[in-house]
Amino acid sequence: MRFITSALIGFCAASLGIAAVTPSHAQEAVQASTKESAVHALLLEWEAEDGPGVAVLIVKDGQTVFQKGYGTADIEQGVAITENTAFHAASISKQFTAFAVLTLVDEGKLRLDDDVRVVLPELNHLPTKFTVAHLLDHMSGLKEVGSLLTMAGWLPDDIVTQHQQYSMITSQKGFNFEPAQEIEYSNTGYAVLAKIVEKVSGQPFEEHMRATIFAPLGMDDTMIQSDRSAIVPNIAYSYNVRRGGLTKSNLNREIVGSTGVITTVADLAKWAANFQSRTVGSERVFDLMEQRGMTESGEVSPLSRGQELRVHNGLETWSHGGRIAGFRSFLLRVPSENLVVAMLSNRSDVDPANLGFALTDIYVADSEAFEEPVPVDWSEATQAELDSYAGFYELFPGAIFDISNAEGKLLFTPYGTEQSLALAQSGKGQFVLNSANQISIRFDNEAGEQAQDLKYVIGLNGELTADRTNVNPLDPETLDLQDFTGVFFSEELQTRYILSVVDDSLVASHLRLPDVTLAAFEQDTFVGPGSGLQKVEFERDENGAVTGAIVSAALAENVVFRKVQ
Repeated sequence: MRFITSALIGFCAASLGIAAVTPSHAQEAVQASTKESAVHALLLEWEAEDGPGVAVLIVKDGQTVFQKGYGTADIEQGVAITENTAFHAASISKQFTAFAVLTLVDEGKLRLDDDVRVVLPELNHLPTKFTVAHLLDHMSGLKEVGSLLTMAGWLPDDIVTQHQQYSMITSQKGFNFEPAQEIEYSNTGYAVLAKIVEKVSGQPFEEHMRATIFAPLGMDDTMIQSDRSAIVPNIAYSYNVRRGGLTKSNLNREIVGSTGVITTVADLAKWAANFQSRTVGSERVFDLMEQRGMTESGEVSPLSRGQELRVHNGLETWSHGGRIAGFRSFLLRVPSENLVVAMLSNRSDVDPANLGFALTDIYVADSEAFEEPVPVDWSEATQAELDSYAGFYELFPGAIFDISNAEGKLLFTPYGTEQSLALAQSGKGQFVLNSANQISIRFDNEAGEQAQDLKYVIGLNGELTADRTNVNPLDPETLDLQDFTGVFFSEELQTRYILSVVDDSLVASHLRLPDVTLAAFEQDTFVGPGSGLQKVEFERDENGAVTGAIVSAALAENVVFRKVQ
C-alpha cells in the first residue's frame, strides 16, 4: 500500500510540475481527477460489502474535493458507510473539550492557573496544586483512569458510566508525578475538564457543548453520548479485526471529555473550517488553542489543547487522532494550504495517523513548501553497536524489555516471559517490532556510547521513551513465595486480589479477571506482563512480615493495597 501511494503521489507531482503558468480549467480538472484517483487507490482495500471500513472527507480552499464512504457501517444489516455515517470520534473529543474550557477562560469565568482542587472541592484531598492548564496540556500527573479500571476488575466490554469513572478518579490519593514535572497523555485530565465545564457553566456537559459549539456551527449530526441507550441515527457499529475474522467490539462507555463525541466526517469538516472562519470563538480562544504547554524543565507538551502541532514534509500541521473499541479517527488541518482531512473508521486495524498523513500528502505534494522525504543512508549495525543497545529498558512501571545481542541478531524479550523476538533492522538504530501496526524501537546513542534509553515508535502516532534500568537478579534460594500470599485490598479501587502459590509460582486471582502469574523481578518486587498488575512492590513491617503492596500499571502508578488476611 505504501508503494502504491508513493507512486501515485509522484505521478501527481510530476504532472503538476509541467505547467509554469496558471493552469487552465481543463488542467485543473485533470489535476483534481488525478488526486481523487490517488485517494481512491489508497482507500480501495476497504471497499467491501461484508467488512467495516472508513469514511473520508477532504476540503481544499473551502471546497469539498473528496467525500466517500468505503465498507459497511452495519454488517448484519448490510448498511454502507457514507460521508453522513456517524462514528465515535474517540480522542478527537479532547479538541472540543479544550475549546469549551478556553471559551470559559476567555469569558472570565475560569483561569488557566486556577487550582483544580478549588474549582472541584471533591479533589481537595490531593496533596499538591494542579491547574486547569496542567489538565489541558497533559501535565497534571493524575493517574490514568482506564488503567485504574482495569486494575479494579473492569473488562473492555463492561458498562462504565461517567459517575463510576469520576468516583474512581476522586478516590485516588496521589499523583503519578508532581504536576508540571512531566508530560503524560491523560484521559483522566480531560474527564476532569468536562466536570469543570459543567461546574462553571451550570449546564450538563452535553447540553453546553450542543448550545455553544455544535448548534452554532450547524453540526446537526454531532452529539455527546452520555447515555449509551440513546438512539443515534446512521451510527456505525464497531468491529475488531483479528486473524480469525471479524468480531463486534461493544462500546458500553458513557464517559465524556476525553471521548464521547459522536460525529460524521461532514460535521468534522465544519468544525475544522471554524479555525479558518472563526465563526464561533474569539481570537483569544484560537490563540490559546495554539499555545503549547511546557514542563518546568522546558519540555514541550506535543498534544496540548487537544491538537498536535507537527511539521510534516515541510508543512505546519495540526492534528489529533483517536481510538476506542473498534473505532479509529483522525482530523488534520494544514492552515497554509487551507486543507482539511477528516477520517472516521469502524475497524480496529486502520492506522489513523498514517492514513491521515498519506491522504494529506496527496493534496500538498504540489505545494512550493512541500519537502519530499529524503531517505536516510544507513548500514547494518555492527556487533559493537548491537552490544551498546543490549540491556533492560522500562517503558512503564513493570513494562520492562530485555534487549540482547544473540549472534548478530537483536532479541526483544518482555521481562517475565520467554517470548523472544528477533528484530529486523529498518534504519539507523531502528528495528521492527510489529510490522502490521508499524511499531518499532529506535536507539539514538552516539557510536561508542551505551544507549541510555530507547524510543518505542508507533508509526506516525508518536513515540514513547523507555529508560535503561538495572535489574538485580534474585537468588531463588532466598525467595519464599509464601511470604507474599494472602488477601490484598485497595481502598482507592475498592477491589481485592488473592495471592497464592501455584506450581511454584506466585499467582494473583481476582473475582472478574483471569489469573496473573507474577514473575520475580527484584527483592520484594514482581511483575505481571500484560496485566493490570504490571509492577507489584511488597512492603514489610519491622519484623519482616509483608503488610501490603504498591501496585503500578501503564500511566497509573503507586496504588496502595493492604494485606487484610
